[in-house]
Amino acid sequence: MITLDSPELKNISPQKLGELLIEAKKAYYTDSKPIMDDHTFDTLEDILRKINPYHRIFTKVGTSRFNTGFDKKKHSMPMGSQNKVNKIDDLIHYFELKKIPSDTDFVVQPKCDGISLEIEYKNGKLVDAITRGNGEIGDVITQNVVKMKNFVKEFKDNFSGSVRCEIVMLEKDFQKIIKNRPVKGGGPATVGTEGFYSNSRNATSGISQRLDGKFSELCSLYAVDIFSHQKQFVTEVEKIDFLKHHGFTPVEDLHCQTFDQIEKIYQEFLFEKRKNYPFEIDGLVIKINDTQLEHRLGSKNNRPKGQVAYKFPSRSSQTRIININWQVGPMGTITPVAEVDPIEISGAIITFASLANYDLIKEKNINIDDIVEIQRRGDVIPHIENVITKIKSGHIIAPEICPSCGTKLIIDNKFLRCPNLKNCPTQILGSLKLFCSTLEIKGISEKTIDKLYQVKLLRLPGDFYDLKVSDFEKLFGLGHKSGTNIINEIQNKRKLSLKQIFDAAIIPNFSSQRIIQLINAGFDTPEKILNITIDQLEALPGIQITLAQKIYQGIQNRKDFIQSILVHVETPDLASLQKIPKKLFGLSFAITGSLEKPRKEIEDQIISLGGQLASSVSKNTDYLITNETEANSNKFLNAKKFGIKIISEAEFESLAV
Repeated sequence: MITLDSPELKNISPQKLGELLIEAKKAYYTDSKPIMDDHTFDTLEDILRKINPYHRIFTKVGTSRFNTGFDKKKHSMPMGSQNKVNKIDDLIHYFELKKIPSDTDFVVQPKCDGISLEIEYKNGKLVDAITRGNGEIGDVITQNVVKMKNFVKEFKDNFSGSVRCEIVMLEKDFQKIIKNRPVKGGGPATVGTEGFYSNSRNATSGISQRLDGKFSELCSLYAVDIFSHQKQFVTEVEKIDFLKHHGFTPVEDLHCQTFDQIEKIYQEFLFEKRKNYPFEIDGLVIKINDTQLEHRLGSKNNRPKGQVAYKFPSRSSQTRIININWQVGPMGTITPVAEVDPIEISGAIITFASLANYDLIKEKNINIDDIVEIQRRGDVIPHIENVITKIKSGHIIAPEICPSCGTKLIIDNKFLRCPNLKNCPTQILGSLKLFCSTLEIKGISEKTIDKLYQVKLLRLPGDFYDLKVSDFEKLFGLGHKSGTNIINEIQNKRKLSLKQIFDAAIIPNFSSQRIIQLINAGFDTPEKILNITIDQLEALPGIQITLAQKIYQGIQNRKDFIQSILVHVETPDLASLQKIPKKLFGLSFAITGSLEKPRKEIEDQIISLGGQLASSVSKNTDYLITNETEANSNKFLNAKKFGIKIISEAEFESLAV
């Protein structure tokens, strides 16, 4: 953690100081791993503002769109991810559901475990290189991409369009990083030190988005798709040939006529080729070769229906359980988490693994010191799969009392639960943190919430609205500026919809969809929901007696939480809204592109007025909301194709009032 007396701050230049502050802001908001305390950041920023008031940090940091230090840009080609299958039967079933012709052929490509990128060209010349980001908007990292292997600066003709690439790091280049990346004091980087990359994908991600561009030449580009309005491609094979002709390096491709051929290729990669492949791959991508058929199938949730990722099984390894910790969740659920001897799986260092619930411990007879198999499901979350060698007889015994508050635990289905919802410190803190997360209150970290709770300034969600800037100035590591920013964020949440209020109250068993269901059923004021009965709940579609009892009890237990929010916020005038919503009841809305209001605010407005949200545009969609007059997104193109009415944000507002 960098502090004001850190050696690296001595004699630092204004330019380097600015870049350090951008890195600190990125670590805070994007990586959730702060590299300096808030007081240090505020002080250094004030110093930089005096000596270099035009540094780019003052246009990047603090804006609502900041997260990396790079400029942002909207994609001009589809940048969604793929649907996934894990077995050949599921692959066949996936395409059978699409009712494709029996003679459909496919292109099979290795699925790169890398970073997706769009490279734009106009009249054959490079324009920009944009990371995938959220699929709609990404970071412009052109300055780094031009240094990468296989980069193509210009087309041989006046082509205008985009090429989708994967940034990967070859194994031989990753070894250079491991051997040559020094740390302070000399020697190679190790776990926990600056510059340590646990695997090539982490290295690719970190290096490709470095502001100084260092080591970008060790990254490689592999083309996977191309998009253009001026040139139409009949097949995926034609795309590949076109890319090769213009100097690109596409991923390996294989042309298949049958599912048996696809499975044979899959098995070859799984048991032979994957081990010695020049870079990390985590499956195969199966694409329908006929691009017109792909286009007709369209996409859902920004995932093309004409292709699918056929994933490899997760890699696993064996290790010893050191201890089992019992974690208390914000809803009182007690989750066992195993602490294990550190192991490396798929390049990641694993020290903890999920045990899901106590039933799993009993079922698999798990105890401390046992040797177990750990698998990274989806190559992300580590789980204990089996006991390989029993060291201690029997399984570990679950605690009888809550490790946070000492209350006697109860058994709720498969789970242990602490029933002390109102007074268990860990549950209270968890609920306060979820309140901020649900309402997207930015800038207030979990550590800050902990500090405010410890000095008894926070207990209920409504207490956030009573905080003053001076409260933050008294906390270590926070200053006037941090406090002001946080207070402004909180005060911006004074107007909340009914759904937002009950979402933010974190009521057990009361999901967002259930809240919407109640509002649409006429329980459209706080009082109506707070006073709802079990019989009224059970009368609603899809709510059986057990769920009705749980929702009812959850509302009763959270009444103080809910009331603390209600006394501090404004809700829509529901009496007046009752005269209006007939226009929106039963209507389906999709949204695309950038908007003036936050998207979530418009979504909540649609739901509060009885409308429905659609994640993609189909024949059943009534309106597409966008401020763009022309766009290449799937939603926009499908809206035109199906004759769906396209309205602006302003037109929606007039429709909703």
